[in-house]
Amino acid sequence: MSTTNKNILRVKAYQLLESDTKSGITAKIVNWLLILLIISNVAAAITSSDSDYYLAYKHAFILFETISLSIFCFEYLLRVWCCVEAEENKKVSNVKTRINYIFTPMALIDLIAILPFIIALFFSLDLRTLRLIRVLRLLKLTHYFKGFDIFISVITKELKNIIAVMVVMLFFIIIAASLIYSIEGKIQPDTFGSIFESFWWAVVTMTTVGYGDAVPITTLGKIISTFIMLVGVVFVALPAGMLAARFGEELRRRKERLDANIKGALTNGYIDNDDFKTLQSLAEKLEIEPEDLQRSITLLKEKHHEIKCPHCGK
Repeated sequence: MSTTNKNILRVKAYQLLESDTKSGITAKIVNWLLILLIISNVAAAITSSDSDYYLAYKHAFILFETISLSIFCFEYLLRVWCCVEAEENKKVSNVKTRINYIFTPMALIDLIAILPFIIALFFSLDLRTLRLIRVLRLLKLTHYFKGFDIFISVITKELKNIIAVMVVMLFFIIIAASLIYSIEGKIQPDTFGSIFESFWWAVVTMTTVGYGDAVPITTLGKIISTFIMLVGVVFVALPAGMLAARFGEELRRRKERLDANIKGALTNGYIDNDDFKTLQSLAEKLEIEPEDLQRSITLLKEKHHEIKCPHCGK
């Protein structure tokens, strides 16, 4: 196969698989078939957890898993092969681009999907023992539903803060478990016999779940429990507040980026077809709905026409 034909095939493969180019009917069919395959895989993993059902249809389950793994392996290799066609990778060598792609979150998720095949090469295992990995194939849906992109972006940017909050919570849990052990340990040795046994109570109390299977009976223990529950409300709410703020900031940042590009296209007073297609592509990449794009264009057009020349007043 000539280099030119190879490049054409690679471009077509990229257009079929990458989410920002799903305008063609073939691309949509391919992606919806892959979505259906992922959902069917998870349904099969759940169904096979019933031993009677699994034994009755064992060969069908094995055949379906084999076909699925073959498709997922082919898709993974195809994505690694064609990732060099992304616009941002044009100035980077193909080898470096592919290595960088393999370690991206999306590629690692694809790798999880074919992990049973890799494990089976070295170990003889029942498919049911790999059920958790098979259920994790749900993560592959992040390729096809772009709303996940914002979520992953927000989580990545707030990861350090979330980890910091979780570490502080862990400190409080250890302190709470130690306190309740020193107060209730001798009175309720079966429930609070050690700091390790008190961890369960500390976590349940800190998160305000309150199962009621471990309850302090002394006055001081109840006072400590009340304080820990109040502290827990604050710490449990913190990550949610941080994520909500970051979501708002991320959406605002994407909107500002789109508006900046619209203003740039309006420098000559109008937006031609090429400019509009570029803006549509950017809006799709930024997870902005076409209606919002059109609304922004209309609003910025009105503002653009309201600007008057300081010299002639037109």
